[in-house]
Amino acid sequence: MPAQRSVARTGLLLAGVLALCRFASLGKELLIAGRFGAGDQIDAYALALLVPALALAFYLGAVRRGYIVEAPRQELAGELATFTNRYLLQVLVFSTVLAALAWWLLPAAWPLLLTTERHRELAEPLARLTTPAAWLILPTAAVSALTAVLNARHSFARPQWTHVLPTGAIVLAVLSRGTSDGAALLAWSLLAGTTIQAAVLVLMAHRSGHNFLAPGAHLFRGSRFFVAVVLPFLWMDAIGQLNVMIDRAMASWLPEGRLSVLYWSALGKDFLSGTLVASILWVLLPRFSGQAAAGDRDGLKHSCSRLLRFSAALLLPVSAVALVAGHSLIPALSIGTLDPAACHRLGLTLGGYAWGLFPELAGLALVQAMLVLGRWNHLAVIGLLGLFAPNLILNLLLINPLQEVGLAISTSATAWLLLGVAWWTVRRTIGIHDQAQVLASVARSMAFSLLAGCAGLGLAEVLGHGLVNGLAAVTVSTSICLGLSMGWPGHPDFKDAVRAWRQSGSDSNDQSQDPDSTRSVP
Repeated sequence: MPAQRSVARTGLLLAGVLALCRFASLGKELLIAGRFGAGDQIDAYALALLVPALALAFYLGAVRRGYIVEAPRQELAGELATFTNRYLLQVLVFSTVLAALAWWLLPAAWPLLLTTERHRELAEPLARLTTPAAWLILPTAAVSALTAVLNARHSFARPQWTHVLPTGAIVLAVLSRGTSDGAALLAWSLLAGTTIQAAVLVLMAHRSGHNFLAPGAHLFRGSRFFVAVVLPFLWMDAIGQLNVMIDRAMASWLPEGRLSVLYWSALGKDFLSGTLVASILWVLLPRFSGQAAAGDRDGLKHSCSRLLRFSAALLLPVSAVALVAGHSLIPALSIGTLDPAACHRLGLTLGGYAWGLFPELAGLALVQAMLVLGRWNHLAVIGLLGLFAPNLILNLLLINPLQEVGLAISTSATAWLLLGVAWWTVRRTIGIHDQAQVLASVARSMAFSLLAGCAGLGLAEVLGHGLVNGLAAVTVSTSICLGLSMGWPGHPDFKDAVRAWRQSGSDSNDQSQDPDSTRSVP
C-alpha cells in the first residue's frame, strides 16, 4: 500500500521541486546570456525552440491529461498495461510524423515568417538549427507521455527532477565547447539531454510496475474515444493561449516600455501559478479521475469542496503578501537599466496579477472535475463565458485608465469569473459538499488576507520607500496572516492542513514505498 499523503503536501512538494528546476533553468539562461550575448545566434535559437514548445502547448499537454483521465477506467477493466503501451506508441508515431514534417517544412517556412532582411541575417544559424529543433519534438513527446504514466501512478516529484538533465546537458556543453559552434551547440545538447531524460523516465515507469508489452495488432483501437477525451483539454488550452495573445497584442498599444513591464510581471506571476497552481492541479487530476472511474460521486464532491477551502487558506495569503511586495519591495529595486519607476509599475502589475491565484486554481480544479465526469458540453460555456469574453471585455475597459496594470487586473478578474461559472456548473451537476461551510471558509481566508495586506500597505506608507522598509512591510503582512490563521481567531482549515502535513510527513517516515504517492485530501 503506498504511503498516504495529502494532496496539499504532495502538491507543495511538487511545487518546491518545480521551483528548484526553474532556478536551475534560470542559472542556465544566465550562463547562455553571458557567453553568447544578445545577437543573431540566440535570436535564431529562440525562434527554433518555438517548434517543440508549440507541440507541447497545443497537443502534448492535452494528451497527457487525457491519458490520466482515462487510465483509472482502463485499470478497473484490467486493460491498463495494454492501453498504456498503445498510448505511448501512438504518441511516438504521431510525434515522429510531426517531427519529420517540421524538418521538411521549416526551411520553407522561415522566409514566410520573417522579413526579408531578418531572414537574410538569420538564414545560416536557422539552417543549422532545423534538424535538432524538429527532432526535439520526439523526445519531448516521450517525456510528456512517460510523465503521464508516472503521474497516473501518483508519482509526481521524482519525474519532475529529471528536468534538470536537459539543463545540465546544455551547461556542460557550453562549459566544455564554448561558443564556437554557435546556437547549434545549444540545440543539439538540448536534444541529447531530453533524450537522456526520456530514457530515465522509461526506467522509472518500469520500476513503478509498468510492463512495456507490445500493444497488439490493433494500434489505433479506441483512438476515437481517446481523442474525444483529449479534445476538451485542447479547447481549454486554446482559450488560455488565445487570452495570452490578446493581452500581449493589446499591450503593444501602450507607450514604450509598458509591454516589457507586463512581460516581466507576467513571468513573476507565472512562477507562482506555474509552481503552486500547476503542481496542485497535477496532483488532483489523477485523484479526480480515480474517483470518477470508481463512480464515487460523493467522494468527488467532497474533494472539490475540500480543495476550495484549502486552496483559499493557502493562496489568498500568498496573494496578500505578493501585493504588499509589489507595492513596497519591488519598487525599491533597481536592476541595471530597469529603473525604479519601471520597477514601481512592475510591482503594481504583479500585485494586479496576484489576486488571481486562488480563483485560477479553484476554477481550473472544478473544470477538471467536469472533464473527468465527461461533462464536455459544459466546457464551451465555461471557456467562452468564464475565460474568453470576460478577458476581452475587461481588457478594453481597463487598458486606457490603468494601462498594463489594468491588463493584469483584468486577468485576475477573469479568473474570479471563471471560478463563478465553474462553481455554478459543478453545483448544477454534482453539487458542492457543505456549500455554506465552503463559502464561510473562503470568506474567512479573504478577510484575514485583506487585513494582513492592508496592514502591510499601511506600514509601507508610514515607513516610506526603501529596501529595508519594504522587507519590513512584507514581514509584518506575513506575520499577521500566520497569526490570524494559527492563533486568534484562527482558521480551522489552515490548522487542519498544517496537522495533515505534519501527520503525513511522520507517517511517510515509517514507509519505504514511493514517496510521491498520494491518495487522500487533507
